[in-house]
Amino acid sequence: MDYSLEATYYRTALLLGLIRGEAVHRWAEQVIEKDPEPPVAFFEVVSALPADLSALRDALWPLVAKPEPAIVLEAVLRLVHEDLASGHRGYADTLTILRQMRGMLRLPSGLYASLNAALVASVTESTRGLSIVEWLQQFAGSELPGRS
Repeated sequence: MDYSLEATYYRTALLLGLIRGEAVHRWAEQVIEKDPEPPVAFFEVVSALPADLSALRDALWPLVAKPEPAIVLEAVLRLVHEDLASGHRGYADTLTILRQMRGMLRLPSGLYASLNAALVASVTESTRGLSIVEWLQQFAGSELPGRS
């Protein structure tokens, strides 16, 4: 079975601080339980401490798709949207995460351009944050694993 999309999702979400290591551990344990021949990397994932995010990201590396596919990026942006909408993460932290995505990930040109436009609009608008909130809403229904 190909786990590259899920592994990329979890690695990217860890990199941006959107999920905890425990969620990655649970996912890896479920794969090991269900797959009769899980890739060796899953054993590396469960061997890493849940609090050691660098070790978890390194353990996921052999499984990920590079660059991050659009479906993964959209699912990660769904998490950003959910955190902002629920109040789990504030506006300033959301901007930081979006800027990190723009700078650290290889975004498809269309996504990069629309994100950049929303970030620029957020600086110049009189209704603080409206452009970011509206921009993130498009990812509310994106599919891939949810936060465990």
